[in-house]
Amino acid sequence: MGRGFARRILVAATAGLLATAGLLLAQATQGQMVMGPEGTLFGSKVSSWARLDGQGKVLEAGLTIPAAAVEKAPLPGPNDKPPAEGADLAPDLVLEFPAVVRQNTFLDHLELWWEGFGHPPERYLAPHFDFHFFGVSAAEVAKIDCKDLTPPALELTPAGYAPAVPPGANAAEFCVPLMGFHGLPMSEFAAPGQLKPGLFDKVMIAGFYKGGFIFSEPMVTREFLLKKQDFSLEVPQPVKLGRATLYPRSFKLTYDAKADAYHFVYGDFAMVGQ
Repeated sequence: MGRGFARRILVAATAGLLATAGLLLAQATQGQMVMGPEGTLFGSKVSSWARLDGQGKVLEAGLTIPAAAVEKAPLPGPNDKPPAEGADLAPDLVLEFPAVVRQNTFLDHLELWWEGFGHPPERYLAPHFDFHFFGVSAAEVAKIDCKDLTPPALELTPAGYAPAVPPGANAAEFCVPLMGFHGLPMSEFAAPGQLKPGLFDKVMIAGFYKGGFIFSEPMVTREFLLKKQDFSLEVPQPVKLGRATLYPRSFKLTYDAKADAYHFVYGDFAMVGQ
């Protein structure tokens, strides 16, 4: 989910090195570690990585973010206003996974959006991070302009999720440029078409474009991350991917106190067909 979505739905280097070192120390005995590219988020180094078994199969694919990046995420001031509808926006971080992940699993890269204002509907107004884990390349994501309004087929909706475009609705009202369509888990609803009251803290979104499943998105509030608690979320299981590949069936976030960093981890990969 990201900037503009809700309006369409219902209307530093040291820290990075420490995080990487902590990850390697914690998991070195559990499999071969492969480090991916690094990026910078609010002055802190963010790294992608993979853990392989003895035959080179991907066991886990992850992202390590220092707690300092979360702490330094800029909160809006009393006179600040949310970005205008249609403003030219871009993700705060784009980071590829290691080549072995991109070549052998569904996961290609992360696009992270910091939502300092949150966004409507009211349940998602808390300042939060949108972690879009895409199964298509960044070049393909850059072409998502919502000119193709083919809604995801209802039969492709993951179990436990509401349709990304409700039957009979105008698909143009639900598509977000640079993202696509967003499907919410049924657990977010108090009744059909009615979201739960109160602010959310974490949720997993399913993403679609051109009729296909293209991303999963853990969406987590800054406040919850600052509690430095571990948690897991169910990964949406698309009925059809359009290609045979290894697909992750689990997601967890763990806080590494020694490195003062968060590890976002997809695992339990299994081969899925087209």
